[in-house]
Amino acid sequence: MVKEANFIYLIDLVNPYLPDAMNTSKEETVRLIITHASNGQYNPMPASSTLNGFAATGISRSAAKKILKFIDKETSSLEEYFRKIGADQLTIIANKLKNDSISTDVYRGKVPALLAKLFYDEFEKVSNRKNKRKQKKPTEDSGPGTTTNIELTIKDEKGIFDEALSQIKEIELPYQSSGVKAFALLPVNGIYSHKKLISLLRKNLARYIFSRRSRAESDDLEELTAEATTELRNFLRECNPQTLLGELLTYIFLEHCEKAPKIFTKAEFYQKYKSIKQRSVFFRETNSGWQLIIGASNLNETLDVAIEGALRECEDLKNESDFGGGPYSTQIFQGDILDASFTPEQIRALESIVFPSSNKDGSIIKIDSYGIFLGYQIDDTQDDLEKQLKSDAERAVETIKNSISNYGLDKHPIYMYLLPFKKLAYESNQIIDKLVGK
Repeated sequence: MVKEANFIYLIDLVNPYLPDAMNTSKEETVRLIITHASNGQYNPMPASSTLNGFAATGISRSAAKKILKFIDKETSSLEEYFRKIGADQLTIIANKLKNDSISTDVYRGKVPALLAKLFYDEFEKVSNRKNKRKQKKPTEDSGPGTTTNIELTIKDEKGIFDEALSQIKEIELPYQSSGVKAFALLPVNGIYSHKKLISLLRKNLARYIFSRRSRAESDDLEELTAEATTELRNFLRECNPQTLLGELLTYIFLEHCEKAPKIFTKAEFYQKYKSIKQRSVFFRETNSGWQLIIGASNLNETLDVAIEGALRECEDLKNESDFGGGPYSTQIFQGDILDASFTPEQIRALESIVFPSSNKDGSIIKIDSYGIFLGYQIDDTQDDLEKQLKSDAERAVETIKNSISNYGLDKHPIYMYLLPFKKLAYESNQIIDKLVGK
């Protein structure tokens, strides 16, 4: 499958190899590319948070247009800059470009010119992209009356979720309609088993990683499932089994429990951008309007550590939103990724929710919500598992109450799901191995 050489892909590609880099941060790489592409004339340089944002979600239209004003393709300063990369590193880049089907005949000597062209082409494409926030003016309100034809994607027609998992406890949090739900794996023939859970996940692999549009355009379910397995195996090389399992279960729980259809999953973003930094995004209708929910997960041997790790991640996202141009979840609507994943009617419906018309009160979506899956290890000598899980749920709520203000999340709805394992690392490895192999 041919990968798209967009800005995020290109930054990841050259990140470790730039000759005058002071470090290997993505921020530094973006800064150097902007500096050399613009012949050192791009001033002032964007703030660190903006540069990191470019690395994670793509360069902005305004920045691309500014760079193009200073580019001199005759002297090709960017190409000359890439020629300073070491020979061995150029060979590594060439092989990566071949493997990703960016270019089939590239070799070490061709890499500098090809890299320069790919960056120039990306700047041209982004600069010519329509500014959706300014040019698209939906007439629909973003309140609860707005409708979409974006349905849930998970397959659970025979109730396999309820055969695999039992909800033990649900506790509401005292703010923003949030809550914690504790689940347990149901035994198979009286034995602790992953069989039903694996079946539930396997039925939804293609639905997790492929967009609605991609699935609608395919008439071969077996081939699509096989391709999903291959794609997830590639994704797994960039993370670990715990990350993939956490992402899959976040998707399953949000769609099943909250009836919150996915917009994009982390693995979908990886397919397009070859980066695992992006987070899954879902949307949910409430009595007061719409929520955009960011998926987060943490699998840890200790429940308290898992909670703290997940809340810290949400805090980081909140801080990015506070200083980087609005809620993280709405930033994806500024790019072109929607075009390849949804029909024009669905895109218009989504944009009418996120960017309502100017004669309305404004978008209901002012902050991000968070959907958090927590996997943790329990003492398998416990005789009363249900009692233990209820206690865990109550302890999780107390931990959240005590921590939520410290993380600045008290205004953000949170949906949290707990699922215990007897041997967390071993079981997650086994589950993922049976789903996608090695």
